Amino acid sequence: MKIPFDPNTVRIDTVRQVVFERLREERAHWSSFDQTGDGFQKYASLDGPNARRTLLFHTQQIYVELLAQGLIAPGSDPSNINFPFFHITEYGTAVLDALPANPYFPTQYLSGLTEQLPGADATVLAYLNESLETFARGNHIAATVMLGIAAERVFLLLCDSLVAAIQDAAEKRKFQQLLDKRPMKPKSDWVNQKFQSIRAPGFPDNAAIMVTTVYDLLRFQRNELGHPRETPPSITRRDAFVNLQVFPRYYVVAEQVRSFLALNGA
Repeated sequence: MKIPFDPNTVRIDTVRQVVFERLREERAHWSSFDQTGDGFQKYASLDGPNARRTLLFHTQQIYVELLAQGLIAPGSDPSNINFPFFHITEYGTAVLDALPANPYFPTQYLSGLTEQLPGADATVLAYLNESLETFARGNHIAATVMLGIAAERVFLLLCDSLVAAIQDAAEKRKFQQLLDKRPMKPKSDWVNQKFQSIRAPGFPDNAAIMVTTVYDLLRFQRNELGHPRETPPSITRRDAFVNLQVFPRYYVVAEQVRSFLALNGA
């Protein structure tokens, strides 16, 4: 199905989607910037020459973004090393294969998540959106810190549900004492151990890995990057990208656990 394109109300997200679809489908042989727009007609509804020329004009911005983000590079082969020839980088290939949770499409990324979680927490979404926006601008450290805050909010909501679901008074009291303290690592360790002890039907099999392990990873990176230290903070673009890819699944499983706890206790 072709992507609708309105030349009178151009949305750059739509243009980006058209370019990405073509790159994904024609990665083996598209190696030169389109000068006519003919190659895009397979992917976008282009009614009239004005639509084609308008799309072609806005694809120039997307080419610049792809270059700046390291998804494509100049030259298609040793005989054609300059523009308009280009090739998809190794990182670009990973990005093209990253649907549906692709951080380069923030609108689709968030809508896909909220379709799975209609009651998604507003605070989680606010920090997640901030992470996506800063990632798109190449600010990978800030994106990772914001994502770590979103992950912590998810984890704390889960802890609230867990403490409410615990039926043993002594166990509930012990966990509440941990929650009242500042350090997060003991809370995560306790939750991980608790999850591994739950064998009830309907409890997600991968809860310990997808919730506590992923949270520990995001929490560690946030702490490493978010606190002043002797050496400048650093995180690779690929690591920031992967973290954003993993987050939706982490959040979905956490919410599945909360739903289980609300119905079954712990």
